[in-house]
Amino acid sequence: MLFLRAGWVGFLGWLLVGGVCAIERIPVASGDFEGKNPLADLEIEGGQAQRIDWGAKGNHALVLPRNVRAQWRVLVAPPKQVQGKKPEDGYLRLCVDVVGHEGMAAVTLRLVGEVDSKQLAQCEWRATHASGESEAVRIACHIPEKALAEREGAYRIQLQAEGKPGTSVTLDNVALERFPLHPVRAMLGKPNGVLGPDLIASGALGLQAVTEQDCHACVVLDVALDGPAAQAGLEPGDLITAVDAVPLSACDLAPGWDWFEFSHEAALGRAVERAVQNGKRTIQLTIERQGKPRVVTLEHAHARAPKDLALRGPLDERLRKDVLAWVVTHQKKNGAWPDSDVVNAALGGLALLGTHDPMHREALARCRDFLLAKNPHPSEMTGLAYWPIAFHGWFFAEYFFATGDEASRAWVEEAVLWLPTTTHESKWGTQAFGHGPDGLPYDNKALTAPTTHLLVLDALARKMGIESRIWEHVQPYMQHAWSNPDDGGHGGMGYNGSYRDKEEFWCRSGLTALAETLRGGPLPMTKPLCLFMEERHPWMLNSHAYGEPGAALGLLGLAVADHAAFERVLPQWRWRFLNAWEPGYGLRWSTPHMGSPYMGEDAIVNLAYAVLGAVDSGGLVMAGGKPERWLK
Repeated sequence: MLFLRAGWVGFLGWLLVGGVCAIERIPVASGDFEGKNPLADLEIEGGQAQRIDWGAKGNHALVLPRNVRAQWRVLVAPPKQVQGKKPEDGYLRLCVDVVGHEGMAAVTLRLVGEVDSKQLAQCEWRATHASGESEAVRIACHIPEKALAEREGAYRIQLQAEGKPGTSVTLDNVALERFPLHPVRAMLGKPNGVLGPDLIASGALGLQAVTEQDCHACVVLDVALDGPAAQAGLEPGDLITAVDAVPLSACDLAPGWDWFEFSHEAALGRAVERAVQNGKRTIQLTIERQGKPRVVTLEHAHARAPKDLALRGPLDERLRKDVLAWVVTHQKKNGAWPDSDVVNAALGGLALLGTHDPMHREALARCRDFLLAKNPHPSEMTGLAYWPIAFHGWFFAEYFFATGDEASRAWVEEAVLWLPTTTHESKWGTQAFGHGPDGLPYDNKALTAPTTHLLVLDALARKMGIESRIWEHVQPYMQHAWSNPDDGGHGGMGYNGSYRDKEEFWCRSGLTALAETLRGGPLPMTKPLCLFMEERHPWMLNSHAYGEPGAALGLLGLAVADHAAFERVLPQWRWRFLNAWEPGYGLRWSTPHMGSPYMGEDAIVNLAYAVLGAVDSGGLVMAGGKPERWLK
């Protein structure tokens, strides 16, 4: 399925279009009414207001009596320019949530100039129920950027309640946010631990959107030709404000439970999941176009699929077929796959081997020839050598299991016998790997990430009959880096001995558990590693420099080391896979919490999750299968 303006292809087409002012949240002091003294930064006129606790998340809200006005002073900086666009290419959106009221009440929201008190925007909410509590309602108004261009930067947000004597309204989330009229990809943030703007790609809805930290709406970046969003009339620049009539929360782009449950990506994905589970063909989006709200109904791309579609995520049969078809159709003539030759060529070959299907014989031979030609001797590699040695070594080991190919065996043997000779002494007096044989980073503290990949290669080599001793060589370093529960640790694999973090652990923990399990014998780390992964699985997309394929590789390790935990975790992510999946194509790439897109976007997610499919097919030894010469 093609997208308008090459939205799925890359950055170049968007840069040619030109940029616009970026998305951003303009801070409103006490706009969410949290903190020890939440009313200190706002002015109350005509009476008193109070703060209350409300909602399951422990939110704080403001109770505003009738005829009492609350106002804030805000400073609005000039918009951040991308590609030199003018102020009229963006707008501000002022909003507040009415989360409850007693009796008849109304709320008026205004933005006025601080110096001249000139009103720039006004909107109103009026109760429709005679008594009792109402459902949360968000009211909003738009202010064109050009209306602010020639004015002083100080304004006042005013809120006033009206109604019968004794009535009041409960308000929350006063927000002033800036959005573009014409969004472009150049707005997106670098996805390596930076909090946005992030890309949300929904294959199920046929749209891309841009979401920003703390903002209460996301803007449509592109729509697929003839896709659900286009058929429903959505256009780039439309602002998505609610999904199935539920207003979007202030988006938290940091990894964790808030992102997993309440982010804009989760709101779209969980709506798709509910529709699939309940046999519904449509979902509703509330959008604003030129400041005017409307509700659009989309028939999601899974509408004609079985009710229990993809409830196991990427291991569901139809999704597995789509990602595998992507792998087959995107192999290049030279045997590689798009984007990174270091990672993607090996993942593509592993995905085909994982099918256990001889029909891929020729494609696998081309992959093998490409990797041998690219790096014929692992012992001659320099620079960031450990990464390609690990990925290419995985492929050669699995190719040897399937075919008995002696050149593949010789490559793996050369690699694993050479690798222990390339380590350096770490800060703690243990032998350690860095990124390559040239030295250790971080003042000789090194890092565990590439080592965990090499430990999987070590385990595969031993199953090939090669006397690899990488594990024994670096075990003291890995033990020191591990957050050992016996010493009061959390159980996850640390970045190194000085940074046993709870944030970026996913891939390195899963691969360590995989290596230990494949190797057999005592498993001191496996159980704590898997338990920690299950407890903190919302951090899955936060695997330091490559959130994906790190997520898929961590899942692979969990599946082999603790399959019961894997089966508990994977269905909890079905909302994301259902949202990303475009039937007939495969998965669409959204920004992970960490991971630069140098390995590609759609390429890396389809290749990585195609490899994960071997957990069910049994076609890879590293996915729990048995060595078998099925491709002689």
